[in-house]
This record gives sequence, structure tokens and C-alpha cells, in this order.
Amino acid sequence: MKSAFRQSMAWLHTWVGLLLSWVLFFIFLTGTLGYFDSELDHWMTPETPVFNATAEQSLPIVNQFIKSKTPEIKNYSVSFPVDRSQPYLSISYRDEENKRKRVKLNPYTGEELTPRATAGGQTLYRMHYRLRYLPSQVAYYIVGAATMFMFLALITGVVVHKKIFKEFFTFRKGKKPTAWLDGHNLMSVMSLPFHFMITFTGFLLLLYTLMPLIMNAHYGLGKEGRSAFFNEYFSRTSVEASGVYEAHLDLETLLEKSKVTMQNKPIAWFSLSNADDSNAIFEVGTIHKTLSDSRDKWLLDANTGELIEAQIGQSSSKSFYYVLRSLHEGLFASTPLRWLYFLTGLFGTAMIASGMVLWTVKRRSKALNTGGGTFGYRFTEGLNLSCLLGLPAGVAVYLLANRLIPEEMSDRAMWEVSALFITWGLFTLYGVGKAILRKADFAWVSLTYLTASFYALVPFVNAITTKHNVIFSLKQQNWVFVGVDLLCVFTSFILFLLANYLRKMFKTESVKSGKSNEKFLQGEQA
Repeated sequence: MKSAFRQSMAWLHTWVGLLLSWVLFFIFLTGTLGYFDSELDHWMTPETPVFNATAEQSLPIVNQFIKSKTPEIKNYSVSFPVDRSQPYLSISYRDEENKRKRVKLNPYTGEELTPRATAGGQTLYRMHYRLRYLPSQVAYYIVGAATMFMFLALITGVVVHKKIFKEFFTFRKGKKPTAWLDGHNLMSVMSLPFHFMITFTGFLLLLYTLMPLIMNAHYGLGKEGRSAFFNEYFSRTSVEASGVYEAHLDLETLLEKSKVTMQNKPIAWFSLSNADDSNAIFEVGTIHKTLSDSRDKWLLDANTGELIEAQIGQSSSKSFYYVLRSLHEGLFASTPLRWLYFLTGLFGTAMIASGMVLWTVKRRSKALNTGGGTFGYRFTEGLNLSCLLGLPAGVAVYLLANRLIPEEMSDRAMWEVSALFITWGLFTLYGVGKAILRKADFAWVSLTYLTASFYALVPFVNAITTKHNVIFSLKQQNWVFVGVDLLCVFTSFILFLLANYLRKMFKTESVKSGKSNEKFLQGEQA
């Protein structure tokens, strides 16, 4: 009975894992890169320096900018460069035509920063849950289904490997497919709690989309019900202008009164609404670095400086939501913890990749003895190699496109993303085509070498198109540029080693299966 149950779980683990493995690989890789989204934004805008300035240091520039606008701005918000996600002084306002504007400024000189248009790290981060080229709702349902399949695969995997921690210390080098199985187990167990946490929290964050009836039961159906829910839980306080003139306090005084009210917590942002009106409101907030992401803010009367409301803490339901989001996105993480998130994310990506390879390896000997296997086997292997190599290659080309596409080109950010998917598409056409023609071995080797070359090019192209070569970045202690260059070099090195290993393995396999080396080499020359 136990044996039959484990066998059924093994079957479920295999096929549940395979069916959406390509989507899961995309989600995990882009999501893992998303842990350094702000750092990638900085790397992809090399002309923009990173600043660190307090509200007090930046305030003269804010005053200078506001007074330079005619007519004077009545509603605006200011974010200070006090966090990794906010590397410059930012002012958002509405112009005389009521169009929203946002400027990025040097907090010390007031110089307006005009970085190149780029999709940046934020686009990679958003792709892990919104995918690309699909309506948002459709993408959410696909990601939700993949997340449920992932959770089921994790549970069945633990059931199948009942001696999972013993197997963690087992690695049978060179014995296929056991070596791939051991590698798969190693990647799984090394960060198993992370895999469960990231999958569970990811699913719950999509709860509004996947289980809308809970919300609709209380707020009604359709867009009206959805709007009512979000207005109640996530809307900001707003006060209409009275139309009665009254001069508000200067910003220096308002900040001083705010610091007293906030008990000297660092000010991350403020907004002024209805300037020079009897209903003028000054709203101020601090840095959110806690697990519950408590979005504390204080509302003051801008004309008197008196506290109107202190929104400290939040409801238990909001706290629960923000804890889930912080755990999933690592919003609260310090730099060492963010690196841990990144590494465990890579382990998860490697777990999915090794599972995809394991599926084909287990069926490879049969395929070699039957002239290359069934069409289904060859097509699946083609999809596997196209996904496992095409997406990483696309990411490298995405970085290269950022440096090589002319800065004045229209729709520049769109073309960066297009470069990623065009590369992936070409890899897919080539990989699937070669696999169907029974030349998957050559496709694995050649595409691995090509992907390694792309990553090797990134630091070289960065050095000749910007001043941020490794030596300059080290002197400036600009660790973002140093980190990206070194990670690309390391990735390229690993991929070159993998390509050499695959080349030797396929040649050995070809000899053992009775095929001549000449046939393999002819495939290389084709």
C-alpha cells in the first residue's frame, strides 16, 4: 500500500513538475533577478550617480525647484535619496494642464538628471508575475496555476524522497541519471523552507485574482466591487481645497514639526496638498524596513503645523498581507539577507532546471536505442534546452542591448525587452528544430557556448561604452557595477565549463551507443 502510494506520488511529481516547468523556470529566474531590481536599474542608467542625502540636506533644492515654477505648484510630493530603491531626489507634481510630471534631481546641486530610457530591473521583476505580451488577468491566472503546480510538486517530492535529508549528502558523480537526481535533490533540500515559503506567499498574493468571490461577497461584483475594496483598504487620505487663501508654513518649519511628531525618525518622503489654502495638508512618512512593512505616516495642518492624524500601525488583515509581501519580495532585507534571497532563488531555479533535464535523461538511453526517440520526447527536449539556455541568453542580450541601443532611439526601453524575447525565440527555433532532427546534442553544446559568450561580452561592452569598467568602479567603490561585471564573468565561466562537459559527455555517449564520432562532428559542422 505504501509502495503504491509513493509510486503514484512519483508519477504525480514527474508530470506536474514537467507540465508547467517552463513557466516556473521563467518565474523563478526573473523573480530571483528581481531581488536586485533597484541595483539593475542603477546599472542600466550609468550616467546617473547614486546619492545619499537626508531631507534636511535636500530641502534647499526642493524649495528652489518649487519657487522656479510659475504658477507655483499647489500639490506635489517629494521622495528623498535615503534608500536603495530611491537613489536620487524625486519631485512629482501636476503642471498647469493638470498633467502629472516627475523630475529627478541631484539633491546637492539641483541639476536635473536625464538618464537613458530603459526597462531596467523593474521590468524583469514585474515579468515574474505579469509575464509579458499577455493581458494582466490572463498572466495572473497562468502564474497562479503554475504556483499551485509548484506547491503540489514540492509536497509530492518530499513524499517520494522519504529519506530526503540522507539523500542530501549523497552524490553519485558520473552515474547518469542518478547524478542528475542527486543534483536535483541537493538543490531542493538546500533551500527547501525557502521554496515552500516563496510558493505559498506567492499564491496568497494572487488571492484577489484567483479567489475573487471572497471579495465580491462583501463588496459586490464587477469593477465597482473591486474598486470599493481597494478604496477602503489601500486608498490615501484626501482633502478638497476650500478655495479660501491662507499661507502655509515654510517647508523647513513643517519638517521640524514633523520630526518632533515622528520622534526623530528619518523622513523618507512628504507631500503637500492644497498649498496656500485653508485646507492645506502636509503628509510625511518614514522608511519602511520592517517585516510588516508598517507604512506609518503623519498628517499635519500645513498652516499651523498641528498634528491632524497619526496613521501608525495597521489592521491585522493589512499586516498579514504586508508580511506576506515582505517575505516574498524581501522588502525588509539588509544587503547580506538580500544576497541570501538571491542565492536561494538561484537554488530554486537550478532545482527546476535539473528536474527538466532529469526528465529527458531518464528517457535518453531508450531514445538512443530507437533512433532518437519519439517525436514527443524530441520536442520536449527541444523545449527544455530552448528554455534553459534561451532565457539566460536573453537576459545577457537584455543587458547588452542597454549599452548598444542608441540613447536617442524612440521606444528604447521596449527594444531592450524585445531583444530579450527575440533572442529567446531564435534559441527556441534552433533548439526545437535541432532536437526534432535528432541533433539535440549539438544544440545543447553550441547554445551553451553561445550563452557563455554573451555573458562574457557584457563587462567588455560595458567598459567600452561607459566609464564604468571594473578598475574605475573599484576605485569609486561602486559595488553595483563591480558586482554585475563579476557575476557575468562568473556565469560565463560556469557555462563554458558546462559546454565542455556536455561536449565530452555526448561524444562518450555516442561511442557507447555504437554511433561514430564522425557523425557527431558532422552535426557540429552542419
